[in-house]
Amino acid sequence: MARTRAKGSSRPQHFQWERVNINLLLGKFAEIRTVKDQKCSFNALDYHFWLPVLNTAVRATTPEAARLKEKCIRSSLSDPAITLREPAAFLDRCDQEFQFLSSRTKSKFILYTTITYSGPRLIDWIAEGSSRIYWGPNTNGSLLRKVRKAQEPLERQRVSLKLPADEDLTPMLVHVSAYDPLDAFEKANDCIDRFRGLLNLLVNSSKSINILAELSEPHAMNRFRRGPLHTVHKHDGSLATETFWYEHRWLHNAPTIKFSDPPDYRRSVQRWWKKFEKNPMREYIADLLLRYCRALDLHEADASFLGMWQVLERLTGTDKYDQLIERITRLFKDHEDTREIAKHLRVRRNQTVHSTSSLNREADVILMQTETLASQAIFFLIKHAGRFRSLDEFYGFLDLPLDEKKLRREQKIADFFIQHKNRP
Repeated sequence: MARTRAKGSSRPQHFQWERVNINLLLGKFAEIRTVKDQKCSFNALDYHFWLPVLNTAVRATTPEAARLKEKCIRSSLSDPAITLREPAAFLDRCDQEFQFLSSRTKSKFILYTTITYSGPRLIDWIAEGSSRIYWGPNTNGSLLRKVRKAQEPLERQRVSLKLPADEDLTPMLVHVSAYDPLDAFEKANDCIDRFRGLLNLLVNSSKSINILAELSEPHAMNRFRRGPLHTVHKHDGSLATETFWYEHRWLHNAPTIKFSDPPDYRRSVQRWWKKFEKNPMREYIADLLLRYCRALDLHEADASFLGMWQVLERLTGTDKYDQLIERITRLFKDHEDTREIAKHLRVRRNQTVHSTSSLNREADVILMQTETLASQAIFFLIKHAGRFRSLDEFYGFLDLPLDEKKLRREQKIADFFIQHKNRP
């Protein structure tokens, strides 16, 4: 269905083209599309082959646009009013679809999920933006009973998929406002993973080397992992959709973490989360927590390591090895030690990507080293981001010289420049 734009209206550009051969990509869809009676059809095989390429070619400029991007692209491809020969017109149509989709009325949804923990309740509930996460609701509570009652028709499918039961895990209910059940799942999924990111950050940052790790089967570093089954419900507890989400071949063999002083850990979680929620760089740190959490959720060490290297790239704002190493070094007191560790990790990263080399027996140590660099940098940002007005200012801070004499000399030159600029 075509969407028309009112004359004189203006709106932000929610989508942009990456540096690709745009005319070629749109031309592929123009060749396989047939328009008849104002309806579009496509050659199915070619459509599904090229659609991921087109999705990659379009960059969303906001998190909400990213969630709706694929729907906007699909709708724009199926609009007979679009010739698929004009790249600007195609993006304009995507923008119109985004405006339509994002103007829909939102409804309240609840995501049911679990985490790999059994022990004293660490929080009652916590706010994540406009959403709320409820930790381990009372199993006899009205809402949780309704949620589990609504899940009963899914039991046969759970068994056929060989998904383990989650009675020994802690249930979590995430309350969100969303356009539809899929949108609710994606928003709540990110919400719970950001929270798990902080939980795991606090635990992993104090982790020590396990000298017997090579004798054990591979296992994810994160202790707070997601359970095997996730469902989306309406606000009254009934299923919002019969679709459910699960992890294929879900496995978690690590024992639940035990805290020597649960109330102290509870206070620590609340303190760091409050700093995160009020942080001027909240969106940037939120992305880091997501990447961190999902990288260390993986059992496969090589994939986990590469995911953590991407966290370092995002933290330092560069994929240039030398610049990344020098920037991450600035956040540690022992600069020389940190530099050598970062250089070693760069070599291992390249070996993992470009050769048949695997982390193998050293995986536990290498992942711990990478996690140390990433976690301390994230803690630094949560604590000190208020000192910077922008990401560029933060990156500029990371580019300052380590030599104190040189740094003080540059400060004097800067002071003189200000005096000179403001001379009468």
